[in-house]
Amino acid sequence: MKDWIGGQREEALGVAIQKRLPHFSLDVNFRVQAGRTVLFGPSGSGKSLTLQAIAGLFPLDFAAIRRGATIWHDSKAGIFVPPQRRGIGYLPQSYALFPHLTVAQNIAFGQRQHGERARKRVAELISLMQLHGLEQVRPVQLSGGQQQRVALARALASEPQLLLLDEPWSALDAPVRAMLRTEILRFYEQFQVPLVLVTHDMLDAQELADTIVILYQGRVLQVGSPDEVFRAPRTPQIADLVGMRARWNGIIVALEQVEQEGLATIRVGDVALRARIPFASKLHVGQVMEIGLSTDEIALCPPGVELPEQLSTEHVRQTSVLLPGKVAQDQARGTFYRVTVHLAPDMSLEIPVPRWQHRAFQIAVDMPVTLYIPCEAVHVFEPDNSPLI
Repeated sequence: MKDWIGGQREEALGVAIQKRLPHFSLDVNFRVQAGRTVLFGPSGSGKSLTLQAIAGLFPLDFAAIRRGATIWHDSKAGIFVPPQRRGIGYLPQSYALFPHLTVAQNIAFGQRQHGERARKRVAELISLMQLHGLEQVRPVQLSGGQQQRVALARALASEPQLLLLDEPWSALDAPVRAMLRTEILRFYEQFQVPLVLVTHDMLDAQELADTIVILYQGRVLQVGSPDEVFRAPRTPQIADLVGMRARWNGIIVALEQVEQEGLATIRVGDVALRARIPFASKLHVGQVMEIGLSTDEIALCPPGVELPEQLSTEHVRQTSVLLPGKVAQDQARGTFYRVTVHLAPDMSLEIPVPRWQHRAFQIAVDMPVTLYIPCEAVHVFEPDNSPLI
């Protein structure tokens, strides 16, 4: 069994588990600091099983689970701390509210205190979750967002050291989800209770996470910050999972150093791009690589519009490229437009353009444009069989 995957700092939560099921094998190991951790991946990747294992609710073939210096489960040593002694607040997908109990009674059910202290704690949580006036209401009379807040209040009633959230708003519509993401962040800023949240929604992961653990088919593929995971996925497989669709094969034609940065020039057909690379990289000139592009880092300029002064410095010119293209498609997507720009035969990019900019530039199909592509927008993948880091 490998050691926990993650950073080199002392772990706040270390998870190394194995479980073989008839049609699925779980082999998860990672280490994360205290904060907001998101287990991200498609349905069926083992996210909820991992969360249940952390809570002590899922039997395992092998387990090494600890929070800080406290061991919760060590199968080799025969240690197993039962769920009720782990100091965990657990919020399942279904919320699991008791239909025959009122809001106040549901919240009170989760705490260990009694008498006046218990009533005071319930009142504090009702205030925190903005449930005033609903104390005597039963769950069936609540909206989805209100039910979620009651379930979260119940999970917090025991004053947990760690909060586990299993896709807590998967059944809710987009506006309510956005509101609850804001409430979770507000709650975290106020109480600093570490949390682990399961989701397959990219917005949840990007907005809520300090650290993201990418899971796929029962395995950890990458651990990192939202920027590391979504803008620098380790492999093409991870890029598929995080929605990096702009990907090309190219060949390295130059390697250089520019102001303490390692830079690779990569030719894709007749187009040359620059990408930042680590100094310790084993890349070499002539190597064929797959690259991905973060299109929201790319600026689109119509004829007669000059780049801002800060994008015209010597350093920027050395680390970026300007490519001519033509608008092939122009589609409205809510708050922005998705503008497809052809660069060369079989080469195009979909650039998100804010509505105000689209209107100001009067962007239209067949318009010639220039794309500013900085090295930060170009990412060089590792091979899919490279070791986890």
